[in-house]
Amino acid sequence: MLSNFFDNPVFFRTALEELPIGIYAVDREQRIRFWNRGAEHIIGHLAHEVVGRIYSEHAACDQHGRILCSRDCPVGTTLRDGKPRGLSAFYLHKLGHRVSVKIRSHPLIANCDTVEGAIVLFEEALEPQTESAPEAGTPSPYGCLDAVTDVPSHRLTRAVLAEWIAGMEECRHGFGILRVRVLGLDEFRSKHGPLSAIPFMQTAARTLRHSLHQENFLGRWGEDEFIAVLPSANPVATAAAAETIWNLVTNSEVRWWGDIFPVLAVVTHAVAQPGDKLEKLLNGLEPTHAAAAGRAVDAAHTHAQQAPARG
Repeated sequence: MLSNFFDNPVFFRTALEELPIGIYAVDREQRIRFWNRGAEHIIGHLAHEVVGRIYSEHAACDQHGRILCSRDCPVGTTLRDGKPRGLSAFYLHKLGHRVSVKIRSHPLIANCDTVEGAIVLFEEALEPQTESAPEAGTPSPYGCLDAVTDVPSHRLTRAVLAEWIAGMEECRHGFGILRVRVLGLDEFRSKHGPLSAIPFMQTAARTLRHSLHQENFLGRWGEDEFIAVLPSANPVATAAAAETIWNLVTNSEVRWWGDIFPVLAVVTHAVAQPGDKLEKLLNGLEPTHAAAAGRAVDAAHTHAQQAPARG
């Protein structure tokens, strides 16, 4: 009886369905033929929404925001040469935010040694920060959460910043700080109503949570802004984090009444040093009109002309 159980193909399909990682399979025509529950959980698309579609419709992007095309996508290269591939990338979640994943593709080879397709395994590369508020009676690590984005509120964010500033005097060690402003929401509100900006802030918050390590802090700052604190970041790491976050946020999207809108943003960054005052540091992170074209901008150069945002 046990032997018959393991000989049943249904057992193997069920096992693939229940594995706690994302798994999907594509055929030689690059159409998705299998999509498990782990894939549904990680990037939101249900199996019936993707099976039969070309996998490139769900292609990932790299940390620079470039969509992985067939020549550098692990699936496309595996289908061509029959060799396994692996890399880290960012899938677009059904809700519009980016999710950091580790991808591994393996060829599906027939008896005649021809590549009939590929199977792709992926899992979240970063443990995302908490997606929602804790249950009633369970204290939050930072206290009160913002009702719209489920990240620490402005008041708590200011308290955390003040604590980090004070702590620098004892440890004599600076920290990275990012200020993320979502652009164009005043105009969008004027056209579509005050609640229309909420999906943009929620999408940006989800992308930020999936882009930052657990040791980093993310909080709501202004109506259209977030603050992130990188405790162990030096100037180079802070600049790199700001560029990556700008790329990922601006490669997120929002669906509003059937239309798709990109999320536009500017990210200013700096490294706080012992002796810095909180208000001066925050004023230095205020994006100027020149920076508002949208980029990752060093706070020391926010008055310089910046490159325009990519389309």
